[in-house]
Amino acid sequence: MSTKKNIEAIYPLSPMQEGMLFHTLYEPQSALYFEQLSFLLQGTLDIALWQQAWQHVIDRHPALRTAYVWKGQEKPLQLVFRQVDWPWRVLDWRHLPATEQMAELEQYLQAEQEAGFNLAQPPVCQATLILLSDECCRFVWSNHHLLMDGWSLPILLREVFTSYE
Repeated sequence: MSTKKNIEAIYPLSPMQEGMLFHTLYEPQSALYFEQLSFLLQGTLDIALWQQAWQHVIDRHPALRTAYVWKGQEKPLQLVFRQVDWPWRVLDWRHLPATEQMAELEQYLQAEQEAGFNLAQPPVCQATLILLSDECCRFVWSNHHLLMDGWSLPILLREVFTSYE
């Protein structure tokens, strides 16, 4: 699908979003608006179903399919895409001792934060599933604060878990 055909809607940014975008562009190395959530999932996880649950939620919520453009624009805009394939990372650290897993996690979270996001390319979020053992994995969800506020995250997670069930 061409990019133009894949655009569902175009909106201006809210004043709050404009401020966040300004600060992000003004200080690109700052992680002020880089949100990162990490939690353990205990038990046997169906990885394909977990990924489908997240894709289902992304498909349902336009904010998660949004990119932000400002170059050549009178005012910054949000572009909502009809379809976004979410890039997944699955890392297998089961062969590492727990202490090395923790060190790797700290390095990984820092590197992800330093890499940031390309705001003009959706999705402005990413997911990583880290296999720690056969019965335990860590999920890392990162997003730019432009996408959603802290009040929305628990709602989003509840919907993902419901979809997975």
